[in-house]
Amino acid sequence: MTAVHDPIYRRLFAFPRMVADLLEVVGHRDWIGDIDLGTLEKLPAEHVGDSAQQRRGDAVWRVRFRNGWLYLLVLLEFQSGNDPRMALRNLEYTALLYRELDRRGQLGPPGRWPPVLPVVLYNGDAPWTGRLDMRELVAPVPDPLAPCQPAQRSLLLDERRVAVDDLPLGNLMRAVIGFEQSRTPADIVRVARAMRGWLRSPRDSELERAFVAWMRQMVALGSEETELELGGTVEEVTVTLVERMAQWPAQWREEGRREGMSEGRSEGVAAQRALLGRQAAGRFGDAVGRQVEAVLADVEDWNRLALVGEWIVRADSGPELLDGVSRMVGRSG
Repeated sequence: MTAVHDPIYRRLFAFPRMVADLLEVVGHRDWIGDIDLGTLEKLPAEHVGDSAQQRRGDAVWRVRFRNGWLYLLVLLEFQSGNDPRMALRNLEYTALLYRELDRRGQLGPPGRWPPVLPVVLYNGDAPWTGRLDMRELVAPVPDPLAPCQPAQRSLLLDERRVAVDDLPLGNLMRAVIGFEQSRTPADIVRVARAMRGWLRSPRDSELERAFVAWMRQMVALGSEETELELGGTVEEVTVTLVERMAQWPAQWREEGRREGMSEGRSEGVAAQRALLGRQAAGRFGDAVGRQVEAVLADVEDWNRLALVGEWIVRADSGPELLDGVSRMVGRSG
C-alpha cells in the first residue's frame, strides 16, 4: 500500500515506547539486556546538526547503557530507492553528535565517549541494497592501512521483508510492519485486531491516536470517500472497517492487481494466496490455513482473492470460512 509516511512516523517515533520496542527488535542478546529502556530520552534535533544537515524524521535519543549513555540515531528512509551513501550519512551524523556533546560538556574523557547506535528504518518496495558499513564504501587497502580507514556499521530494519511472526508478541513494531505489508482492508483489520490489547494503558492514549491517524490515512487511500467517520480508538476503527469493507473493495482489488503486475503476475498471485492462508491460520488455526491455501491453489483471479480476504475477516468459524471460500472459487465443500 502507498501512504504518506513522514508525518506519521515522526509522530509514532516521538514516543519512548515505540523506540523501546524498536530497540527490542533490532537489539542483540549480547547487549540489549544492558539497556535501561525506562530511561529513554528524546534529544533536540540540533544534537545531530542544523536543519540543513538533518532530514525530517531523523531523530536522536539516549538511553542508560551499563555505566553511561547509549545514543540512538533513528533514520527514516521513505524513498522508492535506497541511499547508497547511508553509511557515510550516519558517520556524519555521529561526528556532529559528538561535536555537540563536546560543546555541551557531555562528551567525557577520551576512551569514555558514549557509544552510538544508528538504526535505519526502510519501507521501500525494492529490497535494500545500500551499504551500511562505512568500510564497504572505501576501496580495499593493504592490511596495515585498514585500521586507518573510517569504520561504522548501521543496523537496518527492512520493513517490507520482515516476517511479522518472528517479532516479539505485544511489540508495537509488529503493528508497524503489519500495516506496511497490508494490501487490503482485511489486512488492516487483522493487524488492528492483534494490536488492540497492546495499548490498554492510559499513558498509551496518545500513541493509540497516532496509530488511528495512520489507519485513517491507509483507508482514505483505498476508498473513494474523503471523509470517513472511523472513531477515535483502534477498537472503533476496526469495527467500522469491518462494516465498510464491502462498500469499497474495487479500489483495493485494483491496488492489488497493480502490485501483482509490478512483481510479476504469477509471483504476485502466489504471494497473495500464501498471505490469505496465513491470515486464515491466524484466525482459525494452521489446519484451516492449509486448507484455504489448498482450495486457492489454482485461483489466478485477483477479484476472487480480494473477496476471500474480506471473508476471512467476516467468518465466525473455520468451517464457515472454508464453506464460503469453496463457494467463492466454485468448488464443492
